[in-house]
Amino acid sequence: MAANQAIFDATIRHAVFLEKLKAGEVVKFAPFLKEIDRAIRERLTKSDLTEYNVKRLEALLKEVDSLLLAIFDRYSAQLNLDLVDIANYEAEFEATSLVRSAPVGLSLEMAVPTAAAIRAAVLTNPLSVRGTAGGKLLKTFIKGWIVAERERVAGTIRQGFFEGRTNFQIIRNVRGTKAAGYKDGILATTNRNASTVVHTAIQHVSSQARMEVAKANTDVVLEIQMIATLDSKTSQLCRSMDKRKFQVDAGPRPPFHPNCRTTFILLTKLSEMFVKGATRASVGTNGGQQVGADLDYYHWLQQQPAAFQSEALGPTRARLFREGGLSVERFAELQLDRNFAPLTLAQMKGLEPLAFERAGI
Repeated sequence: MAANQAIFDATIRHAVFLEKLKAGEVVKFAPFLKEIDRAIRERLTKSDLTEYNVKRLEALLKEVDSLLLAIFDRYSAQLNLDLVDIANYEAEFEATSLVRSAPVGLSLEMAVPTAAAIRAAVLTNPLSVRGTAGGKLLKTFIKGWIVAERERVAGTIRQGFFEGRTNFQIIRNVRGTKAAGYKDGILATTNRNASTVVHTAIQHVSSQARMEVAKANTDVVLEIQMIATLDSKTSQLCRSMDKRKFQVDAGPRPPFHPNCRTTFILLTKLSEMFVKGATRASVGTNGGQQVGADLDYYHWLQQQPAAFQSEALGPTRARLFREGGLSVERFAELQLDRNFAPLTLAQMKGLEPLAFERAGI
């Protein structure tokens, strides 16, 4: 059972590896960002915008946009290739983990979906992200980011022209200032948004690839169970998703929001045989620790000091959590509606007014 326990723990901790993979993929955008910066500077230093009329300006913006589109298209092509590779790896990982999870002496055969099936799932199943980005296909999600960044550059140049700014001032607004480490320009925003897109896209392809393994092995896989990150940065939605179970063919899948870190495990007919004693990582007041894998987010949070609870939930929710007289289960239920959309404090108060009264809120 010790060997099986190690495999179970490794499956849960696979999310740590995925976060490192995301960080490595984000770094690949750096040379493209430098190329964008160089292309804009070179074009804007050719002539003085103060001598332009509106017609000449729009022609310039069209030229700049064409340059940016070519750069973004090359990056998008590379990213899509990497995402397909990651998806195939994730499917192989999941199938192998399930085989190794079988107790010693018991053989378990798992079907591995084809590369075509994985690619179809990744491209045709929408992201489960809530909000305005929800329901988008992967290509649309990435394309939307590219369009927004190109429009941001054009808007900055156009605004600078109409405000009578010099080329140097416009370039400074685009790339930022050396004194601020170039973090105050719009390209810094582009870089941050690229990181969000990469993190979210990788989480999507990982989830879809692993779900294809589950769907190909429904004779063995019974359910999936969400696993959120136990720390103060976990979102309201993911806190309440933690430990929830869904049928293989039903329910949402991570990412639930941009930069989502929530993952899931596949529960099989054999899971209960080796789940006892399993652990999961947490980062609380005392730093990183291993806690029981059966501990959900809010029961774990209940064990943390009040100050940590306030950091994680915000002061008002934390006070309600401690003093509202609600069970942990009921508090968790109050965080999301039936469509898994986060509830506001006003909505929560409408459902449990006495709890707010007991907490003095």
